[in-house]
Amino acid sequence: MNILEMKDIYKAFPGIVANDHVNLTLEKGEVLALIGENGAGKSTLMKILSGAQKPDSGAIIVDGKSLSGYNTKEAIALGIGIVYQELNYLGALSIAENLYIGRVPTKGRARKIDYARMAEDAKAIMKEVGLEHLNPMTPVEQLSVAQKQLVEIARAFTRDLKILVLDEPTSALSDTETEDLFRLIRRFKANGVSIIYISHRLNEIFEVADSVMIMRDGKNVARRKISETCTEELVRDMVGREIKDMYPKRGNISIGKEIFRVENLRTDFLKDVAFDVREGEVVGLFGLMGAGRTEICDCIMAMKKYERADMVVDGKKYAPRKPSEALASGVAYVPAERKSDGICAVSSVKDNITIANLRKFAPKGIMNLKHEMEIAKGWVSKLNIKVPQILAPVDTLSGGNQQKVVVAKGLNTEPKLMILNEPTRGVDVGAKVEIYNLINDLCESRKAVLMISSELPEIMSMADRIFVIHEGRITGEILKNDFSQETLLKYAIGG
Repeated sequence: MNILEMKDIYKAFPGIVANDHVNLTLEKGEVLALIGENGAGKSTLMKILSGAQKPDSGAIIVDGKSLSGYNTKEAIALGIGIVYQELNYLGALSIAENLYIGRVPTKGRARKIDYARMAEDAKAIMKEVGLEHLNPMTPVEQLSVAQKQLVEIARAFTRDLKILVLDEPTSALSDTETEDLFRLIRRFKANGVSIIYISHRLNEIFEVADSVMIMRDGKNVARRKISETCTEELVRDMVGREIKDMYPKRGNISIGKEIFRVENLRTDFLKDVAFDVREGEVVGLFGLMGAGRTEICDCIMAMKKYERADMVVDGKKYAPRKPSEALASGVAYVPAERKSDGICAVSSVKDNITIANLRKFAPKGIMNLKHEMEIAKGWVSKLNIKVPQILAPVDTLSGGNQQKVVVAKGLNTEPKLMILNEPTRGVDVGAKVEIYNLINDLCESRKAVLMISSELPEIMSMADRIFVIHEGRITGEILKNDFSQETLLKYAIGG
């Protein structure tokens, strides 16, 4: 029995058709994987289902009832929940308040918020998603990206759901946390909840989904049972071509001089972190959630204060007091959380690409707007960023195309050291290959790359050396010939 039918859904925005007469069905207790390249129309279709967007035409039938014109509040009442790819939290509020926002428990005639009950209820939900070690009254802004992602997932699980949409739910999670999520999904499925699972990690959908629907250019191009398909077939359907080499090989590049070194990096959590990155080299940082990888990068970029750090960039002492000084010294950063740290959502694609290096377009103090536009268009073309027009606000782009804009912004600063924190988070298979090629181009142009990734195959394929972090301390340096998942995980858990 179908719990959901979306029939002939059409939705257009200025300059682009997002959903071109799409049909989707979902059975009770089914896990349907929804896949496609960035900009294929997946997120728009789910926003229509959640009531956040209204279709231009088409019909939606939920549990046998034909619906039209409902909003997000009414969608929740219908039992439809969604965890968006872009994190939506209130940073100043606690974990518990974020979980029960709009539905906080009250007590007494004055209906005061019952914080004790809310914290107790939150503990049970937090345990389900692996956050039981945290205080439920901790402000969400103090959490790591992965922990924020788990709070988002936990919030959906506090509601009485019939349909749950998970849009890239594991993009910031480690393998262990992903397995915990899969156990939750299987429990929901057993209880009759239907799930639409959006992911660019194709290996995941074979583990958790029953069926898969593929979208391309706003249309649904195929639907198959998971047991009757394979990765190669899905990739061909997604991109309309065959991708022969997921991790493109780098040319024969000799590793050159040291570009960056850090020693004695200490915070209240980090303990004497030390490593170096050389010319033409990709150095990976790997660790489990909360190990300290992002904290290291934030210290390097002067986004977080440290007790001590001895750093050198290209032979010169490096001690930036703010991110602009880090950029001026030749260090650029693609952060893990693009929504809060990487983009200015209401500004144009052009402005987001060029904003970190405006001096490049004003050598005599007067902006050369023509040159700025040409450079921005060049990055849009090189990174294959799908935009209706370059002056469109960046928040009108899909999540993966927003990620490409953040990468372009960093590359446009012409850095000596490029720090990439989860650079392919929420990015489709074809776009991942494009980013991998860009990393290889950086190495061939004698730049140094520091890369954080939670995906073991990715970091093992792209890095020349990997430093493993456990509880704020480097527990191992592993060379290319010694890479193995077992070795990396051994060091990641403190071995």
